[in-house]
Amino acid sequence: MADYGDEHDDATAMLDLLYAQNDITTYPAEAGGPSTVPVGATPPYRSVHFVTEHTPTGERLASLSSRSITRAFVHHVGASDVAARALLRRTKQAWLDVRPAIPGRSVYPIRHEQTRDPQTTEPVAQTTVTITAVYRLETQPGVDGS
Repeated sequence: MADYGDEHDDATAMLDLLYAQNDITTYPAEAGGPSTVPVGATPPYRSVHFVTEHTPTGERLASLSSRSITRAFVHHVGASDVAARALLRRTKQAWLDVRPAIPGRSVYPIRHEQTRDPQTTEPVAQTTVTITAVYRLETQPGVDGS
C-alpha cells in the first residue's frame, strides 16, 4: 500500500512559510475548501486555497502514486496594482525554491507555475486589484532532503 502522506501537511508547511511574514494577513482555506475572507476585510491581504493530487503509477492495482503534488492558488488583493504586485513579490520570497520541512516526506523545491492577469472589482470608486499566482509543491515518502 502506498504511503500518500497527509496532504494537509503539505498545505500546512506552505502556510507556515507565509505566516512567518506576520506583517501580511493571510486567509487560508478551511478543510481543503475555498478561502473565506471576512466581510469588510481591507486590502492588502492574501487568500490561499490548495488542491492536492497523487500522480498515477501506471500499475493496474495501484491507481495512485505515493508522490503528491499540491498546488497553492494565492489571491493577492491590494488597493492598487502596485499593492497587489508587492504582495505577489512577498509570496515569491517566501516560497520560490524553498523546501519546507515535512516529517517523513522527501520534499522538492516549491515552484511557480503561473501568474494570472490582474482582476479589478467594481464599482470603480471602490476598486481592489487581485493577482492570482499558482505554486506547486511535490513530496514523496522519505527523509527530507533525500
